[in-house]
Amino acid sequence: MADTLNPSIRRAVRYGWLPLVALAATTALESGERQSLSQAVDGIQHQFHVSDAAVGWLPFAMAIVAIPGSIPIGILTDRVRRTWLLAAAIALWTVCMGLNAIATSYALLFVFRMGVGAVEANGPATVSLISDYYPAKDRARYMGLYQSGALVGALIGLIGGGVAVAHGGWRWAFLMWMPIGLVVTLLMARQPEPRRGDQDADFHDDLAATVAMPGGGDLVEQLSGMSALLPEPERVGTLDYTSATPREVGRELLRIRSMWFGVLALTISQMLLNGLAFWGVPYFKRVHHLGAAKAGAVTGLLGLGSVFGILGGGYLADRYLARGIVCARVYVVAIGSILATVVLMPAFASTNLAVTAPLLFVGGAFLTLPVAPAEALVSDVVVAELRGRAATVRSIVRTLSYVGAPVIGLLADAIGLRMALVAMTPIYAVGGVIMLGAVRSYPRDVAFVVAESRRRRE
Repeated sequence: MADTLNPSIRRAVRYGWLPLVALAATTALESGERQSLSQAVDGIQHQFHVSDAAVGWLPFAMAIVAIPGSIPIGILTDRVRRTWLLAAAIALWTVCMGLNAIATSYALLFVFRMGVGAVEANGPATVSLISDYYPAKDRARYMGLYQSGALVGALIGLIGGGVAVAHGGWRWAFLMWMPIGLVVTLLMARQPEPRRGDQDADFHDDLAATVAMPGGGDLVEQLSGMSALLPEPERVGTLDYTSATPREVGRELLRIRSMWFGVLALTISQMLLNGLAFWGVPYFKRVHHLGAAKAGAVTGLLGLGSVFGILGGGYLADRYLARGIVCARVYVVAIGSILATVVLMPAFASTNLAVTAPLLFVGGAFLTLPVAPAEALVSDVVVAELRGRAATVRSIVRTLSYVGAPVIGLLADAIGLRMALVAMTPIYAVGGVIMLGAVRSYPRDVAFVVAESRRRRE
C-alpha cells in the first residue's frame, strides 16, 4: 500500500470524515424527499384529481430549474468557495419544502417542485469537493460513501414519509424535511474549502506504489502495453482553464471520450432509478395491496440492498484498480447494470410478494453497484479546474433521466404499473453496454489529467 506519509493520505486525514458526512447529508435530503413524494402520490391524486401520467411529471419539475441552474453553478464551482455555495442551495431547498406543503393546486405544486431543483443544480460543487478532499486512488470508495447518504435519506423518506402521510396527510411528506434541511445548511457552511487539484497529481504515484511496478512513472503505458495511451504532448499545458472561453471549454470537454460514455451510461441507467424512486411505493400499494407504511417498509428492501451495492461497487472498483486493472471502474459499472436487469425483471413480473421481496433486495444491490465507480470515473478524467463546468454538462445530460417517472406513468395508464416497470427494466442493461465503450479511452484520459496536474506542480 502507498506509504502513510503520501501527501494525498495526509490531506485526507487532515480533512477527516466530517466533510464527507456533510456532503452525504445533502444527497440524503434529495433522495429522501423523492421517497416522501412517492408516499404522497395517492393523497395528491385524490386532492387534485390528476392521472398517473400527470403526477409522474412532478419529479421532472426539478429539472426545469436544475438544467439552466447548473450552468452558472458550474462556473461558480470552479471560482468561488464551494461549501458556501452548497449551503445557500440547501437553504433555498428548505424554503421550497415548506412551499410544497402549502400548495393549493396541482399547478402550484408543480411550480414549487421546480424550486427543489436547487440541490440538483449544485451537483457540480459536490463532485468537485469530494475529488479535492480525498485521494484519487480511493475515489470510488469515497463516492460510494457519499452516495450512501442517498440511501439513508431514502429509508427516512420511505419509512418516515409513510408514517407522516398515514397520520398527518400528504403535506407532512414535505414539512418533515424542513428542520433537517436547516441543520444540513449550517453543517455545510462550516466545512473547510479544499485546495483544487491536489489529489490528482498523486494518482499516478499512488497506483505505481500500490502495484509495486518498476518504472511507475510510465504505469499507464506499461499496464496497457500501448504507448499511444499516454497523453499527446502537444495538448499538455496549452489551455489556461481558469480564463478559457466557453468555446474552448466545450472543445476540451468533447475530447474526453470516456467522460461522455460515463455520462450517457449514468443517464440511461438512472432513468430506471428515478422511475423506481417515484413509483416503488405505489407499485406495492396497487400490485401487492399494502398500506402506506408497509409499502414503504417493503420498498425499503430495495434501499437496504442498495446500501451493499453502493458501498460494494466503490470497494470493488478501487480494489481491482489497485491490482493493476486500469479499467476496473468501467467493468464494475457494466457488469452491475446487466446483472440488475437480470434480477429485477422477474421481481416486478411476479405478483407473489414472497418472490418479489428477496429479488428486490438482491436487485437493489446490483442496481447501485455502478453508481460510485461511474461517478469516480467521470472525475478521474477531467482536470480539477474544469470539474465544475464538466459536472454542469453531466448534470444537464443526466436531467433527461427524470423522464423515467413520467414514461412509467404513461405506460402504467396503458398497460398497468406492474408491466410498465417490467418494460422499463432492460434500459439499465443498455447503460452498462454503453459504459464498455470507455475501455479504450479511459487510460488515455487519466494519463492526460495526471500530466496536467504534475505540470502545475513543477
